[in-house]
Amino acid sequence: MSLRSCLAVIGLFVLLFIVREMVLRKSFVDGLHLRMYDAAAGDLSLCVRDKDCLKYAQEIKSWVCAASVCEGTDKSKKPLDCWGARLSEYSKEVMDRMGPLMCPLIEFPSTETRRAILIRLPVKDVEGEDTLIEYGAYLLALKGSAESCEDYIKNYVGAYGSQWKYKWYKALSGCRIFARQSTREMEEKDFYTWFGVVQGRGSCSDMLSRELRKACNTPAAKFPVSVYDR
Repeated sequence: MSLRSCLAVIGLFVLLFIVREMVLRKSFVDGLHLRMYDAAAGDLSLCVRDKDCLKYAQEIKSWVCAASVCEGTDKSKKPLDCWGARLSEYSKEVMDRMGPLMCPLIEFPSTETRRAILIRLPVKDVEGEDTLIEYGAYLLALKGSAESCEDYIKNYVGAYGSQWKYKWYKALSGCRIFARQSTREMEEKDFYTWFGVVQGRGSCSDMLSRELRKACNTPAAKFPVSVYDR
């Protein structure tokens, strides 16, 4: 085989490797589902082809709406009106019990204000408190404090370890994105870097986020091999 042919074959293999890497990265990034934060903070059309993305972005917007009601910015509705038909599964009696508790929950997020809501739900929701923590944290970030948002989550979940599932790492990304401390692209890059570290390439020190670097460097905090482990 001539030198020119050898170079052509090598070039083809390099091209195939690059294409494969690009496809893998895109698939990985799409699976992170971080686009919902950009959509919630701005244009819902970013989720037009992703029902889950749209669902979560709308949920975040509902919490933001409720916060504006509690702050007195929007005097045209009650906090629970912000969820519209999505709360139709609950009876008027349950809604009447929960309604007065929403503003204390939003304005003074704590174990007490969360439990006050949860005990009034007709059916025990095993992930109910997780949900209140997540969306309550986002409200703290939208007020401009990524650190308050991160601390609220970390105080609930605990030190980085096996109990940290992808949904909590994702929520920390939401904290930074909403507080404009980071961008979706930066967070996606950090997760992909961590994914590379697990495979023996790359380094935790290459990650931009202090929190993700800390988790990456914590042996007990294994990367959620499947970001799909939510």
